[in-house]
Amino acid sequence: LDTLVVKGKLNNGLTYYIRQNHKPENRVELRLVVNAGSILEDDDQQGLAHLCEHMAFNGTKHFHKQALVNFLESIGMRFGADLNAYTSFDETVYMLQIPTDNDTILDKGFLVLEDWAHNVTYDPEEIDKERGVVIEEWRLGRGASQRMRDKQLPILLKGSRYAHRLPIGQKAVLDTFKHESLTRFYHDWYRPDLMAVVVVGDISVAQAEQLIHKHFDQIPEKQNPKERKFYPVPDHDRTLYAIATDPEAASSSVSVYYLLDRSEDKTNGDYRQSILEQVYNSMFNQRLRELSRKADPPFIFAYSQKGMLVRTKDAYILGAMVKDGQIERGLDTLLTEARRVSEFGFTQSELERQKKAMLRYMEKLFNERNKTESRSYASEYIRNFLQNEPIPGIAYEYELYKKFVPGIKLEEINSLGKSWMKDNNRVILVNAPQKPDVPVPTEQDLKQVLDKVARETVTAYKDDVVNAPLIERPPKPGKIVKEKKYEDLGVTEWTLSNGVKVVLKPTDFKNDEIRFTAFSPGGYSLADDKDLVPARIADDIVYSSGLGKFSRTQLQKLLAGKIARVSPNISNLTEGISGSASPKDLETMFQLVYLSFTEPRMDSTAFLSYKTKYIASMENKNADPAQVYQDSVTVIFTGNHPRYRPWDASTAKQFDLVKSFQFYKDRFGDASDFTFIFVGNFTLEQIRPLIEKYLGGLPALHRNEHWMDRTFGYPTGVIRKTIKKGLEPKSINTIIFSGKAEWSEQNETLLTALTRVLTIRLREKLREEKSGLYSIGVRGRLQHYPRQRYTVSIRFGCDPKRVDELTKEMFVQIDSLKNYGYPEEYLEKVKKMGVREFETNLKKNSFWLHRLKAVYFNHEDVHEIMRLKERLQKLTMKDIQLAAEKFLNENNYVQVVLVPEK
Repeated sequence: LDTLVVKGKLNNGLTYYIRQNHKPENRVELRLVVNAGSILEDDDQQGLAHLCEHMAFNGTKHFHKQALVNFLESIGMRFGADLNAYTSFDETVYMLQIPTDNDTILDKGFLVLEDWAHNVTYDPEEIDKERGVVIEEWRLGRGASQRMRDKQLPILLKGSRYAHRLPIGQKAVLDTFKHESLTRFYHDWYRPDLMAVVVVGDISVAQAEQLIHKHFDQIPEKQNPKERKFYPVPDHDRTLYAIATDPEAASSSVSVYYLLDRSEDKTNGDYRQSILEQVYNSMFNQRLRELSRKADPPFIFAYSQKGMLVRTKDAYILGAMVKDGQIERGLDTLLTEARRVSEFGFTQSELERQKKAMLRYMEKLFNERNKTESRSYASEYIRNFLQNEPIPGIAYEYELYKKFVPGIKLEEINSLGKSWMKDNNRVILVNAPQKPDVPVPTEQDLKQVLDKVARETVTAYKDDVVNAPLIERPPKPGKIVKEKKYEDLGVTEWTLSNGVKVVLKPTDFKNDEIRFTAFSPGGYSLADDKDLVPARIADDIVYSSGLGKFSRTQLQKLLAGKIARVSPNISNLTEGISGSASPKDLETMFQLVYLSFTEPRMDSTAFLSYKTKYIASMENKNADPAQVYQDSVTVIFTGNHPRYRPWDASTAKQFDLVKSFQFYKDRFGDASDFTFIFVGNFTLEQIRPLIEKYLGGLPALHRNEHWMDRTFGYPTGVIRKTIKKGLEPKSINTIIFSGKAEWSEQNETLLTALTRVLTIRLREKLREEKSGLYSIGVRGRLQHYPRQRYTVSIRFGCDPKRVDELTKEMFVQIDSLKNYGYPEEYLEKVKKMGVREFETNLKKNSFWLHRLKAVYFNHEDVHEIMRLKERLQKLTMKDIQLAAEKFLNENNYVQVVLVPEK
C-alpha cells in the first residue's frame, strides 16, 4: 500500500481511502463505491440497480427531491462534470468534486455521500418520474450496435448470468416494476460491508478521517445480509461463433475472444507478469499498425489486448474493423500474425524499443507524482476496493519497472500468446451490415479460416528500421529581434528575424510537460472549389506519410523512448501545428516541427492506405440513422453550400496525392506569419537557443497572407424539416437559432452564461418534471471570423410521440426567460460555475495554451484572459433576458427532427 494512502475500515464494515493531494488546489474528489451492480438483480429488478443510482439524485433525507443537485450547482459544481455516477455489472460508483475552501460546504459534501449510502427516500412520485428518464436513456442506447450485442452476449458469456443482466435492463421491467422491487435492491445491497468511501484532494488526512467517522460510523451493520455472490462464466471445450448482422450497421468487424481465468495481482512476481503482458501487446499492436498502413490494408485498424472481461473472467482479444466483405481476410491476418509471433517470436530490436518506451513512460509518471490529478488517484483506489488491484504508489512501481524491465527476455514474451490462445474457451464474433452486396461468412467459412491458418507456412517478421539522424543538415539559426513582456501574466512575446512570432508562458503546473500550438492565417479557404477536397485532407496525408527520409512507421520506431509528438493541421481559416514533449525531449520536438515545415514526405503507399480506409469507413454511412440525420442538418443549415456538403465514399474520387502535397507545401512554405505559443515546464534561457535555431531557421517568404471569406450565409426565417430514418422508436430534435452579432470577449461570456442558464432550466423542466428525455445539449457559438455572427443549438433525443410536446415546452421556457427572466439563483449558479472552473483552469497548461491562442487569433489584449471573473460578475438577469431576445429569435431558426421510418 502506498504510504501516502490511509486505508481503514469502520466497525460496521465500511472501507475508506484517504489521500491528501493538491491537484487541483482547493478541491476534493469524493467517491461512494458500492460493490453491487446489475448482476445481483432478481428477475423483477432488471434495470433497477441503474435506477437506484438515478434515484440518489432525486431525494434523500437531507436533500429533498432536486435539492441535492440544486445545492451542488449553487456552490459552482456542474451536473455531469463534477457530479455523476455509473452502474455496471458488478458495481455502482458515485462521483463528486467539492471545494475545500469552506468547511460548511465540505461537511455537506460528506453528508451527500452519507445520504447516498443509506438515506435515499424513494418518493413514489419521484420514482415514476425517474422511470421515464431511464427509459429515455434506454431509448438513446438503442440501435444497430445494441441489437447485435443482444444477439452476441448470450454466446460470448454462454451459461453465465452476465449474458442477461445488462445494466440498462429490460424495458418491460422498467415499464412495469413495482416500487418495492426497487427499494428491495437498495436495502439488500447498499450496506457498509459492500461500500467504500474514497477521499482524495486538498484536505488533511485528519480532517477527512474525522468527517468519515462523523458521517459513516452511525450507519448500522446489516443484520442477516444476503450473500454477495460472484457469478462465473463457465468454460467450454470448443470454439463458439456469434455472427450478427444489422441493416443499420455502419461497419464490418471481427474479433476473437480467448476466455481466461482471472489473473492474480498480489505479488511482485504477479506485477512482473503484468509488465510482460504489456510488452507483448504493445509490440503486437505495433505490427498490426504497420499492416494497417499498407496500400491495400487487411483491416482499417486492429488490436491485441488482455484484461478483465467481467469480474470473474479475463479475456485475450484480437480484433479488427475491416472492409465490407473482407471479414475472412481480416481474421486470417490476425491469426497469421499471432502464429508468426508464436513460431518466430518478436525480434530483439522490437523488444529493446519497447523497453525504452515503457521505462520512459514510467519515468514521466514518476516525475509527475506530485502533479497528478486527484481523480486519477481516486480511480486507482476504486479498483483496489473492487478488484484488489495493488496500489503501492508510483515510486514503488517505478522501482519495480527499473528492476524488472531490463531483464525481460524474448523467450518469456514469445511464449505468452501460446498460453492464451487455445482452441477451447474461444469465441469468434462477427458484425456486419445486412445488405445484398455484402457477403457474410458462415460458421463453416470461419472454421475454414482457422484450418487454413493452422496449415500455412509463415515466415519471420522483418523489422523495418532506418538508422539515421532525424535531421542531417542543421538549420541556419535566426535571431530574436523584438521582445515584449507581460510581467503580471508571466508571458513573454518574441519576434524572430524571419517574422515568426513566439509567445511563451513558463509554468510549474506539470513537471514533465511542455505543450505548444501554432497558427497562420489562410487554411483551406485559399483553395479553389475544385481543389477543396485535396486541400482538406492534406494535413492527414502528410502526417501519415512520415517526415524526411522516414516513413510514419520508421519515424515511430526512431522516436521510441522519447516523449515528443507533433502534428500539422489545416482548418478553414488557418494552417497550424501542435504538439507536446517532456522537457528532456524538447529538442526532438523542435526537430519534428522543423521537418514538418521543410521536409514533408509524399508517400504513395500511405496515400493509398488512407484512401482505402476512408472508403471503407464511409461504405455504410447512409445506413446509420444518426449519421444520415447529422448530414441532413448540415445540408439544411448550410443551404447545401458546395464547400460544406457532407462527404461520402464518392468523395474519394477527388483525392489527389500531388494536389494535397502541393497545397501542404504552399501552406507551410512561409513561416513568417506564424504565431507559436509554448506553455509548460521550461525557462526562457533553456528554450531560447532551440527557438532561434529551429523556428528562426524556418523558411520565410513574407507573403502577408490572409484567409478568404468563402463561407455560407445563415438561413433566414423558420425552416422545419423531418427526416425519416431508423428502425428504433427514437427521435432526435435539433433547433438552431442563428444571426448576426458583434464579437467581443464580453459577448462570448454573455452567450456562454445564457446557454448554461437555459441548460439548467430545460433539464429541470423537460427531464425532471416531464420525464421526457435523458439529456439536453444547449450550445452557443459566437464567430469572429470570417463573419461576426452566432448560432445557438438545442438538441435532445426522445420518444417520437413526444417531440411536439417537448418542443412546445422548450419554447414556453424560452418565452418565459425573455418576458420575465428566471429567478436570480439560475444566474448565480452559472457565475459560480464559471468562477470555480476558472480557478482550476488557471493551473492547467491546456487552458493557457487555448486562451493565448484565442487572444492572439482574435487580436485581443492578452489581459482579457484574466478578466473573466470581472465579465461574469457584471452580468445581470436583465442581460440574460436581452441576450435571449437577441440570440433566441423565434422568427429565425432551423428545426430538424429525426423520426423512425415506420
